[in-house]
Amino acid sequence: MLRTNVRIAVTGAGGYLGSRLCRYFRERDACVFQLTGNPKTADASLPAAHFSLAKSVEKGFFRENGIEVLVHAAYDFRPSSRKDIWDSNVKGSIALFQQAQHEGVRRVLFVSTMSAYDGCRSLYGQAKLEIEAALYELGLGFVVRPGLIYSTPLDGSGGLMGSMLRRVQRGGLLPLMGGGKQELYLTHEEDLGRFIEWLTDQSIERGNAVKRKGYFTTANPKPYAFRRILELLSTSANSENVRFLSIPWRAAWFGLKTLEAVGVNSGFRSDSMLRLAYQQKRPDFSTLPQNFLFRDFEEAIRN
Repeated sequence: MLRTNVRIAVTGAGGYLGSRLCRYFRERDACVFQLTGNPKTADASLPAAHFSLAKSVEKGFFRENGIEVLVHAAYDFRPSSRKDIWDSNVKGSIALFQQAQHEGVRRVLFVSTMSAYDGCRSLYGQAKLEIEAALYELGLGFVVRPGLIYSTPLDGSGGLMGSMLRRVQRGGLLPLMGGGKQELYLTHEEDLGRFIEWLTDQSIERGNAVKRKGYFTTANPKPYAFRRILELLSTSANSENVRFLSIPWRAAWFGLKTLEAVGVNSGFRSDSMLRLAYQQKRPDFSTLPQNFLFRDFEEAIRN
């Protein structure tokens, strides 16, 4: 349980996950500060401050506002080259952690991804891995690696799940690379909030498993094929006219790379396709507390 009025700052508060985490903590009587690129569009019921990965937050912010916990959920998807991704996301996150530590923040929770693992192919996963390593080096907090995040009702979902739902709602022919056989793990946004809440009160030294693994895989351990997820979304949205077309993923990846090379934004990145094509084969769920359950996707959307 969160201590009443604990002071929490959340980066990426203007995005899907960040805004959900802000709401979750506010409902549990935390004093929540939104860190966002546009404070004018933030939730007016909560204090907000300007934040960007390029410039962080105003110096002295954490100390002056007595911030005890920082939840880092922000990620800039605009850069596409390795150099630009590292300059923005990796260096920006490291600078944020260092500022938080210098200004007295006692705990940092970094929202990473299940796409981050040793040997991952995507730049997204590799960047997250490097950010994780920086947090471990500072000894300041914990890393959580959620799967594909969703909300219930489903139409409250954002990010990739929200995009998938909108696509099946339009109906018609839907191309699937490799037939949609890629297996994904899913995380309900409220379960992720509960787990981060639990972590805020854990000592850094708690449990040898935490030290050994260095992260928590925060998802339900039952995998779902990408096609099965789309079928469930289609049923939930009553989109009966959705048809699937299997395409070779390498051909699709090459096409996206070609479009990106000439400056065309197709709405889906070639790096995201690598994330789907090369999933972690056997994720490690062993560091999760035995009594902590992440709900099953199919059961959650049917109840």
